Amino acid sequence: MKFVIIFIVFFLNTYAIDILVSSKNIKYKEYLNYENLVVTSTSKKVRCTMFNKEELLNNKYEAKRYIIKGKAICNKDVKISQNSQISYDFGNIVIQRNGIVIGETKKYIKVKNNDGSIDKIFKNGQLR
Repeated sequence: MKFVIIFIVFFLNTYAIDILVSSKNIKYKEYLNYENLVVTSTSKKVRCTMFNKEELLNNKYEAKRYIIKGKAICNKDVKISQNSQISYDFGNIVIQRNGIVIGETKKYIKVKNNDGSIDKIFKNGQLR
Protein backbone atom coordinates (compact mmCIF):
# COMPACT_ATOMS: atom_id res chain seq x y z
CA MET A 1 0.00 0.00 0.00
CA LYS A 2 2.85 2.38 0.83
CA PHE A 3 4.45 1.60 -2.50
CA VAL A 4 1.28 2.57 -4.37
CA ILE A 5 0.99 5.89 -2.52
CA ILE A 6 4.66 6.71 -3.09
CA PHE A 7 4.32 5.79 -6.75
CA ILE A 8 1.26 8.05 -7.18
CA VAL A 9 2.97 11.00 -5.46
CA PHE A 10 6.10 10.51 -7.56
CA PHE A 11 4.05 10.16 -10.75
CA LEU A 12 2.14 13.40 -10.06
CA ASN A 13 5.33 15.31 -9.30
CA THR A 14 6.99 14.26 -12.54
CA TYR A 15 4.21 15.86 -14.59
CA ALA A 16 4.10 19.04 -12.51
CA ILE A 17 5.40 22.24 -14.04
CA ASP A 18 6.76 25.30 -12.25
CA ILE A 19 4.72 28.48 -12.59
CA LEU A 20 5.12 31.98 -11.23
CA VAL A 21 2.21 33.26 -9.13
CA SER A 22 1.61 36.31 -6.99
CA SER A 23 0.91 36.21 -3.27
CA LYS A 24 -1.45 39.20 -3.59
CA ASN A 25 -3.69 40.78 -6.22
CA ILE A 26 -1.81 42.99 -8.67
CA LYS A 27 -3.71 46.01 -9.97
CA TYR A 28 -3.61 47.35 -13.51
CA LYS A 29 -0.33 49.24 -14.16
CA GLU A 30 1.01 48.38 -10.70
CA TYR A 31 4.73 47.71 -10.45
CA LEU A 32 5.70 44.09 -9.82
CA ASN A 33 7.45 43.45 -6.52
CA TYR A 34 10.07 40.70 -6.35
CA GLU A 35 9.05 39.66 -2.83
CA ASN A 36 5.38 39.14 -3.79
CA LEU A 37 6.12 36.63 -6.57
CA VAL A 38 6.43 32.92 -5.74
CA VAL A 39 7.37 29.94 -7.92
CA THR A 40 5.06 26.95 -7.35
CA SER A 41 4.53 23.65 -9.12
CA THR A 42 1.18 22.53 -10.50
CA SER A 43 -0.18 19.76 -12.66
CA LYS A 44 -2.57 22.11 -14.51
CA LYS A 45 -1.83 23.00 -18.12
CA VAL A 46 -0.70 26.58 -18.64
CA ARG A 47 -0.85 27.74 -22.25
CA CYS A 48 1.54 30.67 -22.19
CA THR A 49 5.22 31.35 -21.69
CA MET A 50 5.97 32.02 -18.05
CA PHE A 51 7.45 35.32 -16.93
CA ASN A 52 10.96 34.96 -15.52
CA LYS A 53 11.20 36.34 -11.99
CA GLU A 54 14.91 37.12 -12.39
CA GLU A 55 14.13 39.77 -15.04
CA LEU A 56 12.80 42.00 -12.25
CA LEU A 57 16.37 42.45 -11.07
CA ASN A 58 17.34 44.10 -14.38
CA ASN A 59 14.23 46.10 -15.33
CA LYS A 60 11.11 47.48 -13.70
CA TYR A 61 7.92 45.77 -14.89
CA GLU A 62 4.27 46.73 -14.56
CA ALA A 63 1.08 44.75 -15.03
CA LYS A 64 -0.78 45.09 -18.33
CA ARG A 65 -3.97 43.77 -16.71
CA TYR A 66 -5.40 42.91 -13.30
CA ILE A 67 -3.70 39.74 -12.04
CA ILE A 68 -5.57 37.64 -9.49
CA LYS A 69 -3.73 36.14 -6.53
CA GLY A 70 -2.62 32.56 -7.24
CA LYS A 71 -2.97 32.76 -11.05
CA ALA A 72 -0.03 32.17 -13.37
CA ILE A 73 1.87 35.25 -14.54
CA CYS A 74 2.74 35.11 -18.23
CA ASN A 75 4.89 37.31 -20.44
CA LYS A 76 1.76 38.75 -22.02
CA ASP A 77 0.55 39.97 -18.59
CA VAL A 78 3.51 42.26 -17.90
CA LYS A 79 5.51 44.92 -19.74
CA ILE A 80 8.58 47.01 -19.08
CA SER A 81 7.49 50.24 -17.43
CA GLN A 82 8.27 53.46 -19.19
CA ASN A 83 9.41 56.10 -16.76
CA SER A 84 7.99 59.35 -18.07
CA GLN A 85 8.99 62.01 -15.57
CA ILE A 86 7.91 65.61 -15.94
CA SER A 87 9.40 68.70 -14.38
CA TYR A 88 7.40 71.90 -14.26
CA ASP A 89 8.64 75.27 -13.00
CA PHE A 90 6.01 77.55 -11.46
CA GLY A 91 8.47 80.34 -10.71
CA ASN A 92 9.39 79.75 -7.10
CA ILE A 93 8.18 76.11 -7.08
CA VAL A 94 9.64 73.29 -9.19
CA ILE A 95 7.58 70.07 -9.30
CA GLN A 96 9.04 66.76 -10.50
CA ARG A 97 6.84 63.70 -10.73
CA ASN A 98 6.03 60.71 -12.89
CA GLY A 99 3.32 61.31 -15.46
CA ILE A 100 2.40 63.04 -18.70
CA VAL A 101 1.22 66.64 -19.10
CA ILE A 102 -2.25 66.60 -20.66
CA GLY A 103 -3.12 70.27 -20.72
CA GLU A 104 -2.14 73.68 -19.41
CA THR A 105 -4.04 76.91 -18.74
CA LYS A 106 -3.13 80.18 -17.05
CA LYS A 107 -4.28 78.84 -13.68
CA TYR A 108 -3.33 75.14 -13.65
CA ILE A 109 -1.84 72.16 -15.49
CA LYS A 110 -3.34 68.68 -15.79
CA VAL A 111 -1.04 65.70 -15.26
CA LYS A 112 -1.94 62.08 -16.01
CA ASN A 113 -0.30 59.71 -13.52
CA ASN A 114 1.05 56.24 -14.33
CA ASP A 115 -2.00 54.59 -12.73
CA GLY A 116 -4.39 56.50 -15.01
CA SER A 117 -5.64 59.11 -12.56
CA ILE A 118 -5.53 62.79 -13.49
CA ASP A 119 -4.28 65.51 -11.13
CA LYS A 120 -4.90 69.22 -11.49
CA ILE A 121 -1.96 71.25 -10.15
CA PHE A 122 -2.56 74.94 -9.74
CA LYS A 123 0.18 77.44 -10.59
CA ASN A 124 0.55 78.43 -6.92
CA GLY A 125 1.46 74.78 -6.09
CA GLN A 126 -1.86 73.64 -4.65
CA LEU A 127 -3.16 70.21 -5.48
CA ARG A 128 -6.95 69.91 -5.43
